[in-house]
Amino acid sequence: MTGSGDATDQPRWTGTDAERTQYEPWDAAYASEPAPDQVERLARLGERPGYHLHPRCYVAPTAHVVAERLRVGEHTTIAAGCVLRGDVEIGAHSSINAGASTIGRVRIGNLVRIATYAVLVGENHGIDDLELPIAAQPLRTEGVVIEDDVWIGANATVVDGVTVGAHAVVAAGAVVTHDVEPWTVVAGVPARPIKDRRDQAPGAARRSPTRGVLERFNATVRSQWPDVLARCESDRAGERTYVDTPGAPWGPRALNDAVEIAGAFGAVPAVAGRDELVARIQAQQDPATGLFVDPTLGPPEHPLRPSSREWDLYGLLSCGYALEVLGAGPAHPVHVIEACSAAELEDLLDGLDWGLLAWPSGSWIDGFATGVHLNRRHHGSPNDHPMLWGWLATHVDPRTGMWGSRLEPVGDWDFRWLMAVNGWYRMVRGTYAQFGVPLPHPEAALDTVLAHGRDYGWFTDEERNACNVLDVIHPLWLLHRQCGARRSEVRDVAARILAEATADWVDGAGMPWEVGRDQPGLQGTEMWLSIAYLAADLLDESDGLSWEPRGVHRLAPEHHLGAGAPRA
Repeated sequence: MTGSGDATDQPRWTGTDAERTQYEPWDAAYASEPAPDQVERLARLGERPGYHLHPRCYVAPTAHVVAERLRVGEHTTIAAGCVLRGDVEIGAHSSINAGASTIGRVRIGNLVRIATYAVLVGENHGIDDLELPIAAQPLRTEGVVIEDDVWIGANATVVDGVTVGAHAVVAAGAVVTHDVEPWTVVAGVPARPIKDRRDQAPGAARRSPTRGVLERFNATVRSQWPDVLARCESDRAGERTYVDTPGAPWGPRALNDAVEIAGAFGAVPAVAGRDELVARIQAQQDPATGLFVDPTLGPPEHPLRPSSREWDLYGLLSCGYALEVLGAGPAHPVHVIEACSAAELEDLLDGLDWGLLAWPSGSWIDGFATGVHLNRRHHGSPNDHPMLWGWLATHVDPRTGMWGSRLEPVGDWDFRWLMAVNGWYRMVRGTYAQFGVPLPHPEAALDTVLAHGRDYGWFTDEERNACNVLDVIHPLWLLHRQCGARRSEVRDVAARILAEATADWVDGAGMPWEVGRDQPGLQGTEMWLSIAYLAADLLDESDGLSWEPRGVHRLAPEHHLGAGAPRA
């Protein structure tokens, strides 16, 4: 034996060269500028159909990338010797360490660590036909899902059909054959749970991590909501009213948002009494069509024809619900909807572009269905337009629970599931949710909404506006109440959304519609308060809050038309 002293006392080489970078690529992924050879490699890979690699990810030159489709997020690293096969999606800030492999359909979330020589097997051979060699039997694919903040240990194997829940740990050498619940540590062959990471002090009661945040936020909004409205007061032709943000031009929506914010706290805006506010809003309704008209636009030439003039039908939501918050309703029926025949409605529905423009399509149905609601509730109409319900039942995709589709990138636009999920929310809000009708294929829809939220990192940075977050949390709230699937994951998402939303409040001003871009205003404040309440309610933490969404974003259905398609 030669030498003396422990190995830790000896000098260490801390340099970085090309070989070390391939096996320890995190420094390269977070460097201020990517190396030229990495830029070139990502560009070459990006030329392959179905490949979408973030320019700040890292793929080692000796990684074997032969996937049929591949999506890699920001600052994610794929080290030397990795073998990526199949249909693979990897989120942001994740690392696939040296020699790890994917096979088949694999979905990996954000902040995931896949250790050396781990294998994710998202497909399998059939073995049922005893007359055929196994190699000749067809492959079947359910896929592997690794949710956010998971650590897969060295030499572990995760087999087809398994979901590893958020914050879980798979011990080195484990073979995972069943789903792993969030926060769970599993080990062994086959892998079994050995502990819950949250149980650091066995037997100790755990306080809800959201409770303190909610208590502080509740105290803030309870005391400051009148200041938010006062900040947006404005004079229009000698009449006190509201604009969305200080200095913004007048529009008909701002007063209605103020009514909904005040109504959420059981109050009325300070600019006028309840009766005067009702008269102002009712005066915007066109007696001939029943639509609410923006005087800056004038009435539509073709009242029900889908167009870029969103207010033509959205006015039914904005004005109609504001009147309901004030304890009133529209002065006139929505005649163009009441008179719409089944044949005309079918033509209108068939003309919607759910393939590319799912959000405007869902918005149109939301407006039409809200007109149906207003006519039934306030003007005694018996008509529930069964054509609408039959069309919806026959056009939903049972594989995804959606009416729209995931979109491939076009130029600089990469909507993924954004259009489909946002359109689903708007359409469902006005139909199934408003009329108390169970949703078709709720488990599939829940899977799609979760995949969409993961695509965008739950909108903590990318596209962080109130619409996008609301269009995730309301579907999760609604679907979870109906099917209860993936409970732990859904609750984790709700807690994350709640923490982010409550942190964005600006003292005395409220919340911006798009965080980091807009100034705080009435639309943003009303929507983010609704988001926070939905997230709290999903977490069973809404009791005792000082506000509850009313109007457009109320939680309870307005009608109960039963389990099937309603009939007139």
